[in-house]
Amino acid sequence: MNFKNCFLILGFMLFITCSKNGSSNTNSTDIAIIPYYGTYLFQDKKCLGSDIQYTTIDENGISFFDYLGDNCDDTVECYSLQTFDLTEMSSDTLLIMADEESDVTNGIVYIASDSLIIVSYDSNNGSEEYQWDKINDEIHSFTPICDQEYQNTKDIADIVVYAVSDNGDLLWKNYLHGGIWDLGSAITTTQDGGYLIIGEFDAIEWGGCCYTHDSDTRDIIKLNSQGEMEWEKEITYSNYGVSEHHLHISLGLFKTSQGDIVFQAQTGSRVGFNLIMMNQQGDLIWSREYQEFYATEITENASGQLVLLGWSGSTKLLKILDNTNGDIISEKEYPGLFYPIAATSAGQDLVVTGFIKRNDSLNYSPMFLLKIDDQGNEIWRKIWNQETEISRGPLDVIETNDGGFLIFCQTDPPPYATLIKTDSAGDEEWRKKYDDYVGGGKGWIHHTDDGGFFMASGYAVTKLDPNGLVEWQAACSSCFDKYFNNGKVSGTNYDMRPIEGGAVMVGYGWE
Repeated sequence: MNFKNCFLILGFMLFITCSKNGSSNTNSTDIAIIPYYGTYLFQDKKCLGSDIQYTTIDENGISFFDYLGDNCDDTVECYSLQTFDLTEMSSDTLLIMADEESDVTNGIVYIASDSLIIVSYDSNNGSEEYQWDKINDEIHSFTPICDQEYQNTKDIADIVVYAVSDNGDLLWKNYLHGGIWDLGSAITTTQDGGYLIIGEFDAIEWGGCCYTHDSDTRDIIKLNSQGEMEWEKEITYSNYGVSEHHLHISLGLFKTSQGDIVFQAQTGSRVGFNLIMMNQQGDLIWSREYQEFYATEITENASGQLVLLGWSGSTKLLKILDNTNGDIISEKEYPGLFYPIAATSAGQDLVVTGFIKRNDSLNYSPMFLLKIDDQGNEIWRKIWNQETEISRGPLDVIETNDGGFLIFCQTDPPPYATLIKTDSAGDEEWRKKYDDYVGGGKGWIHHTDDGGFFMASGYAVTKLDPNGLVEWQAACSSCFDKYFNNGKVSGTNYDMRPIEGGAVMVGYGWE
């Protein structure tokens, strides 16, 4: 089921119910009618239309009613109430008179038209601006009113993080709440047995989830070995400011052999990206902007240098960097190749997978497998341009115990998840498809202690034996639920990392 449509439908149904029950009483008054007096409905753009709020303006000031039983708050079936005096500054502007106990300052009500007001104010969360549509000239009352205050109730999606054993047991799970839309975009293990998440609290929903307009900072969350939060901080790595674009939270994460952590984030203009290195305490070591280059993967070569993969207007797909400051040591071109996706080490060498540009005779972009030495010099390449199925591109690649390679990719028709096994020269040996609809174009695979494989995507978690046969799977082709031996996780995976005897996943979800 489409997550967005689900909340739109539920929000609409709840709106009808609450409108009948909560606003059935109308207070008549003999006081002269002022044009902007009346009852207004909140234009919700953050909670997919499910946030039910009203405001009334009359001779007593302005009152805000927030129904806490809707699909945005989902806390208790009552209305929170805040009332403020108003002072008329001009014919179309009213000043909100907040008392000393309120965190609201510089509150303004702008009368945009006979049927629309815009409310703006400053608070502990920054500057806010909301629009309200007039639904009636009369003043409605809303019951029941909450008998206590409820903090931080608005919540559609939280950061979900959970660990699963190779046997399919849910080891632990946690949902981290900080705003309406929260996302964990990447995770890694730490030296003390815990975990570090890169994410965003109170992100922006756009096309599902989750983006930001913040070009300069990301949230760093430290968990202990059981997934419990130890601390959370912001890391600031640039000073671009607020972007007009919807930016990804992060575009990859890599833990170096020295234990430092590197991740990628788009610049505010989206013409290039920032590479950020920090320590495991979340402190910035250095950041570097690379203009007109779009990074897709960061790894390390046998010499301990950072290897950056991405694409630009040229065929320069690889940069070797000084890991102490991000300076470019060298760059490599690979004519005919276009978009690298993932890389894995193969002894002293690296193997990269990605796709090339489609030509007029194909209805897909062919996948490639490229082997290079630790300085990026090409050893061999293989291109899949004779496919009978539509290739949707690779997601991950690993070296297998026999010296060959296993590519996790997407093919069409569904189910989309496909594994392609090659020999050490990149020649295909076999392929298998799995009941996994991937979701979000994300997927990961790693070895398990029994010689099998642990495979995950946005929608599914799958354990395979050494021959690629399914031992167990937690997946749903039309929902976000993943059922394990002893519990359920609802959400979408954005990253996976191997742990001893299993894997840890992070993304967004809900209970």
